[in-house]
Amino acid sequence: MLLSALKRGLISSAILVAMVGAGTAQARPLTTKPQLVFDVHVTLTDARIVVDRHSVPRGVTARFLIKNTGTKAHNFTLSGPKTPAGGRQGFSRTLKPGQHESVRVFLDLRARQTYFDALSADRGKAGMRGVVVIR
Repeated sequence: MLLSALKRGLISSAILVAMVGAGTAQARPLTTKPQLVFDVHVTLTDARIVVDRHSVPRGVTARFLIKNTGTKAHNFTLSGPKTPAGGRQGFSRTLKPGQHESVRVFLDLRARQTYFDALSADRGKAGMRGVVVIR
């Protein structure tokens, strides 16, 4: 009788340990890798920069899909703030006519980031600058 009670206790303990172990085996810690990727389409023309999304949530990766539809080379510069790690949350790309490029940026800080064409021929044009808000 004592032996069968001891066996039942050991079996129920083993089952309980197996159930707890199975539950924690499936649970995974959250990672710092962002789960969401937002596409931001950027079109460079000879007169202006067209951005389809002017607001992006903080903590996501933004994929800037840049295309130059103009007849000459243009630049797209996103000036971002310094991150706590010391890097910049921005980039700069110059594209030839007809060229396109994809740039990924992890948007970690809330900010109003200006974008502009950094080439000297386009700096004075009003349509060649704007703002993207990281909220």
